Amino acid sequence: MKKSVILFIFIFLAFLFCVVIFQNYLSGISIENVPVDWKNSVIVKDNSSEKKYTDFHYAYFQGKEFYGNLEKADSKTKIDEKVYGGVVSHHFFVASEIASFFAKMRNQKIDTFVILGPNHFNAGNGDILISKYPYNTPWGILEPDEKIIEELLKEKFIENEEFPFEKEHSISSLVGFIKYFSPEAKIVPIILKKNVSPLEAELLAEKLTDILGENSIVLASVDFSHHLNRIAAQFHDEASVSVIENFDYERIYNLEIDSPPSIYTLLEYLEKKGSQKMIYENINSATFSDDFDSEDVTSYLFSYFTEGEYKRETKISLLNFGDTMLGREVERKIIKNEGDPFEKIRGAEGNFLKGVDFISVNLEGPITENTQCQKKAYSFRFLPKTAKLLFENKINIANLANNHSFDCGEKGMSDTKENLDYFEIDYFGEDKLSNSYIIKEVGDKKIVFAGIDDTFRKIDIDNFYQLIADLKRKNDYLVVNIHWGYEYNKLPSKRQTEIAYKLIDSGADVIIGHHPHIIQPMEVYKNKAIFYSLGNFVFDQIPKETNEGFGVGIILSDNTNKFYLFPYEIINYQPTLFSYQKAEKFCDGFLKDVTTSDICQFEIRK
Repeated sequence: MKKSVILFIFIFLAFLFCVVIFQNYLSGISIENVPVDWKNSVIVKDNSSEKKYTDFHYAYFQGKEFYGNLEKADSKTKIDEKVYGGVVSHHFFVASEIASFFAKMRNQKIDTFVILGPNHFNAGNGDILISKYPYNTPWGILEPDEKIIEELLKEKFIENEEFPFEKEHSISSLVGFIKYFSPEAKIVPIILKKNVSPLEAELLAEKLTDILGENSIVLASVDFSHHLNRIAAQFHDEASVSVIENFDYERIYNLEIDSPPSIYTLLEYLEKKGSQKMIYENINSATFSDDFDSEDVTSYLFSYFTEGEYKRETKISLLNFGDTMLGREVERKIIKNEGDPFEKIRGAEGNFLKGVDFISVNLEGPITENTQCQKKAYSFRFLPKTAKLLFENKINIANLANNHSFDCGEKGMSDTKENLDYFEIDYFGEDKLSNSYIIKEVGDKKIVFAGIDDTFRKIDIDNFYQLIADLKRKNDYLVVNIHWGYEYNKLPSKRQTEIAYKLIDSGADVIIGHHPHIIQPMEVYKNKAIFYSLGNFVFDQIPKETNEGFGVGIILSDNTNKFYLFPYEIINYQPTLFSYQKAEKFCDGFLKDVTTSDICQFEIRK
């Protein structure tokens, strides 16, 4: 009996020893650090104390091979200036770039990394959560900065919950790199839900400013444009990087990124530290892997902030679409709940229609319940719910200067404006010269949207040239939307060309044309872009040529205007972006007379 007991004890101890060895192999912890009480605990020694941890979170990968060639990354040039904060990706697809990011700071003494990341799974009860646990990495234990964490937890709006950190890769993806390149540093992991308000983000930044030492760095673990093709990703990133580089707080929450509150907090902190000079690299998964045909691209920003001022160059982003008719067959489809007409164009998570300052359409008809409408061959009327539909799809500005806006008379126009006002959708291009335009402010810039209906010449076009000149003198940018030309003509008329040239001579920066219902060419005149017709956007016409169109993405800035083309086909009344290869073929033909810097894009230097 005694021999059996002794044998059982021996086998049990041997089993426990094997378990510890196996755990040790997975985690990369040295066997010397495993205590003899066999619990899930580790003793960490430093020069001044000895701490015992019994609970952990884990690096996203425990195998060192997943982290790339860290020695190669370490050999790269280090950044000379002191870094106070930065933005870094948490996407392991670009592990080599993440490694390079941390390696460049290796010469800087860093005691504490504060990591601000998105709460991807919206887990936990609190909106701003912090973890007290250390992280188990392939290179040992990355300890929490307990003093800083306890100070933060004195604030009522910050809570300690550990469960959300178990799967939160915005933190776990970075801890291994931190431990490798800054082995003595500690971590303060913080995750923020998307509903964290600017005020809460600012309060967090103030608290960090008060309690962090000189050898602390605050990093936003944030990825940028998601689930788009390369052209769209670059367009969105151009806007996002500009907002961050200019510390433009008002536009941060509109960006197409995975954690606006993390960026907001970071920038508030850096402003308080007087460190607003940004050094950065912006790449995406398509360019990184040479997979240019990908339709599911993720973008990345790697940036350092050092002492100095921000760039002070506001860039304005626009996304323009053509004829949008939400009545007839489109309306019947909406009523039957058979599909949102914008569902395909907005893409996964609605990202294509996010992160843009102004998304405009030519609203081809009134939004009204009034049935006293014109008895003509084509008279359009849209349900009041149309305004909500535009709002839900981020369309925030509408051109009313067209031959269908008054299909239901003055009452129809009045109702249209009331419905748009309710959802704070701006509009321009009414029937009088004095209300044909609207002025919007973005940062320190003013942009004018002017609308002209040249189809029935209700307004003497000559009167517009002086108006455009006056508006341009007082504002920074001027975009003209004009309804003109002949329906279904593939080429612009002589009158279209004459008007376009005179508008540009008067001060217009860009001309967006519509009404022909099919695509017409574009040209550059005196360094200004003229798009004669974008074609239909949402419509129920049958001919193939009326079921193709393109959107124009524009980035306006002091020295350069950039243009991105987004061709699409209308399938079952829903515009659907071309595949990358199909878009490339379209743009090669459409932009054959324009010097381009990349597929479906070009720029004009002033």
